[in-house]
Amino acid sequence: MRIRLMGTEAEIAAVAERLASVLEVQEISEFYPNRGASVLGRVYLTVAVPTTPPVVHADAERAEQRRELPRPGRKEIR
Repeated sequence: MRIRLMGTEAEIAAVAERLASVLEVQEISEFYPNRGASVLGRVYLTVAVPTTPPVVHADAERAEQRRELPRPGRKEIR
């Protein structure tokens, strides 16, 4: 699959890094500046869907105090 990214060099680098965490990036082209006095340009990525899904890490915190849902029709005041 081929993806075209357009933006500044810094924006494209940041997005390409994020895409690499989800997709298998096979090839990245050089930065092609847009015509005229633009600071924008484009980069082409060749990517594939990874054969194994990415590992997702989540941090969680355990609450020691149990909270109950308010009863219907009553507004909880704190």
